[in-house]
Amino acid sequence: MLVPTHETDCMKRLKIPVTASTSNKNDAINVCVIGLGVVGYPTALHIAKHGFSVHGYDIDSEKVKRIHSFKAFNQWSKTPNSEIYVVCASTGWKDGKPDMSNLFDICKNIARRHEDPMVCIESTVSVGTCRKLAKLFNNVHLVYVPHRYWSGNPDKYGVKQPRVIGALDETSLVSAKEFYGSLKIPLFPVSSLEVAEMIKIAENAYRFVQIAFSEQLLLLCEKNNMPFKEVKAGANTKWNINLLEALNGINGHCLPKDIRYLTHLGRAPLLEGAIEADKQYINYLQRIKKTT
Repeated sequence: MLVPTHETDCMKRLKIPVTASTSNKNDAINVCVIGLGVVGYPTALHIAKHGFSVHGYDIDSEKVKRIHSFKAFNQWSKTPNSEIYVVCASTGWKDGKPDMSNLFDICKNIARRHEDPMVCIESTVSVGTCRKLAKLFNNVHLVYVPHRYWSGNPDKYGVKQPRVIGALDETSLVSAKEFYGSLKIPLFPVSSLEVAEMIKIAENAYRFVQIAFSEQLLLLCEKNNMPFKEVKAGANTKWNINLLEALNGINGHCLPKDIRYLTHLGRAPLLEGAIEADKQYINYLQRIKKTT
């Protein structure tokens, strides 16, 4: 159980109003959003909408040039100090393992200039990353609050939707709950940073497997001269079945990367099979394209 006086002291340190009704006072709090891409830019707009003083940073000068709603910088030395840093930078997969180098560079920069920052990691990360990031600081209030943003329908699945949160410690959790509460973002606290990290990659890996199943089913239908659409429609009449479309293969940045973050934790035949199924389906599409 959180102690009210602890929460009050924590809020005073960050200057965050204890009650959401005083959100007009948030303009005294500087928030830096790092990474201004598909997720970071709408995140910055949402934070600014709720009264915080927002600026952004992205290494891509072209992204920065297109931003006029708030001040943005592509040079870290010119970026103002902030009480809160929200990290939405991309992560990758390199040489057969997760690549978190962007996040380590970012946190090193924050640590050099700020002795006691609040750092909210919203990027998708491999399990164990956030605790390693915390070790870069002498003192930090760090939380992992992975985004669930979908650019295909930002009105329904945008910045403001329920999220899990894992925290370095209780003080970090209290601070973050007040901050995200001010943003009207519902939080589901979990027991550790690692649990939150696992949940995020599990969500995306699950989606990958769902799509790969439909892709594999389509190939089996083709091989056996059966109409996939009819099989799919018929199966979906059952109350607990919802087969997805098999479209252009599982492309993009997130799902193919995130399922590999999960397989990196240990032997995972089901997930490895889904990756192989998607490869087979993409090869099938390429063969079809060559013959048309």
